[in-house]
Amino acid sequence: MKMKYIQGLAKKKLKHWAGKKWYHQRFDGSPYLLHMIAEAEILPDKRKELGGNLVHYCFFDNGKADWYIEMGAIKKIYTAVIEGGKKNPNLSSDLIKEWLPAEEAFYKKCIEIGKINLSKLSDKELIALHDQFVKVTLSKNSTSSIIDGFALGTDQMIADKIRVVYDKHPVKDKMRFTEVFSTLTAPVHLSFINEAEIGLLKVALKVQKHSKDKKKLLEEHQKKFFWTRNNYVDAHVLRVKYFEKELNKILKVKKDIKEELERVENTPKENKKNKDKLMKELKLYKELKFLIKTSEDFTYWQDERKKGTFWTAHYASQLLEEIGKRVDIPAHNLKYMSPREVSKIFENKPNINILKEREKNGVLYWDKEGHEAVYGQECTNIRNAILQEKDILDIDDFRGLTASLGRVVGKVKIVKSAKEIDKVKEKDILVAVMTRPDYVPAMKRAAAVVTDEGGVTCHAAIVTRELGIPCIIGTKIATKILKDDMTVEVNANHGIVRIIRDV
Repeated sequence: MKMKYIQGLAKKKLKHWAGKKWYHQRFDGSPYLLHMIAEAEILPDKRKELGGNLVHYCFFDNGKADWYIEMGAIKKIYTAVIEGGKKNPNLSSDLIKEWLPAEEAFYKKCIEIGKINLSKLSDKELIALHDQFVKVTLSKNSTSSIIDGFALGTDQMIADKIRVVYDKHPVKDKMRFTEVFSTLTAPVHLSFINEAEIGLLKVALKVQKHSKDKKKLLEEHQKKFFWTRNNYVDAHVLRVKYFEKELNKILKVKKDIKEELERVENTPKENKKNKDKLMKELKLYKELKFLIKTSEDFTYWQDERKKGTFWTAHYASQLLEEIGKRVDIPAHNLKYMSPREVSKIFENKPNINILKEREKNGVLYWDKEGHEAVYGQECTNIRNAILQEKDILDIDDFRGLTASLGRVVGKVKIVKSAKEIDKVKEKDILVAVMTRPDYVPAMKRAAAVVTDEGGVTCHAAIVTRELGIPCIIGTKIATKILKDDMTVEVNANHGIVRIIRDV
């Protein structure tokens, strides 16, 4: 079953969705690559008894994407997961196993594409390969509705349930609630970003002993991790020189590389040990144990999805480059089509000016009936009707969930895109709707991270714990309240962000 492109769909459905509550995420994105998640989350899949059919709007502004998921659909999914957990406490790990064949088929197809000389294919063969790639990608990504439905809807619920246990337990006399929450929700698996870092630290150790092997070691590392700075719009092939520069930083800055390697490798094990000890002490009840275990498993699963997204960006870009040559439209512009439109490109060549308008001010709408892209004033009208944004009163402080403990004071830097990460300098406070793996270089410089959205499985929560810097997630309003160069106190020990005003 393929999702249809339906002219007039977005306008037809506008009245139904206006005024609803939406979960908002922002990242660098394009319709082509985000469609790989949207269609996968909507179309029926026999593996998804727990639900799907997440409705999406995504607004595009010159490479930035504002992605909205209807909260009612999210609630249906996390409620189904919780109900499923009453019958099967291992539900999350069983789901991961069920999707393993789809993951294997996806990576196999990626490697196959990498070995094909696409220029030798006929138009018909090229589109057939493109459609095969879309099919295996959607099959892998159909997990997304379960991951997002649970992860985006249960963070505050988990915090509230932990709070009830905490308030009645003697542990509150020796640990702050934020410390308990952070310990119980800490990731226990290495992220792919950490795997790349560990790989480079191992290269550094070997180079210290045998410097003549440096070139070979870096070439091997580059082949494994060239894709780690991709996102939903850009496919960056990191060259050996990039990794050489990163290696030189390690050799220059790290006094004890072996110690740093052990710290990074052992962090998930330490998190697991501390978590198990605290769970035993608190004597958590069955449902809360299930929620924490599911969050733990979904943190891993979500990271695997991000890795797959980066691979998708690389191999989709290769296909679009070749298709673009044949229709005389740059691959970048083709990313402002959906894959279903691209499938028919040799029959119905798009107007490049319309694609440019979609990039500048466009919206894609997806539901179980189909999808549509609109742009210009019609896009603005949809944004106003759907979001009905209100002004926020002047305030001095606000709260969120603590993802990583600590307290710092620093200058705010609002990051709306990976293209803006260079504005974050040492000891700045990185503020974003949410973070992505391509924000990591800025996160390494930042003194703290504050986000509008994100739950216990989110990227910001995982990375800031790994980096050991304070992080407050799920504030809902940080990017609306704070401005560049404001001085703020981020007190993650109490989950508060406070603006320090000049007297």
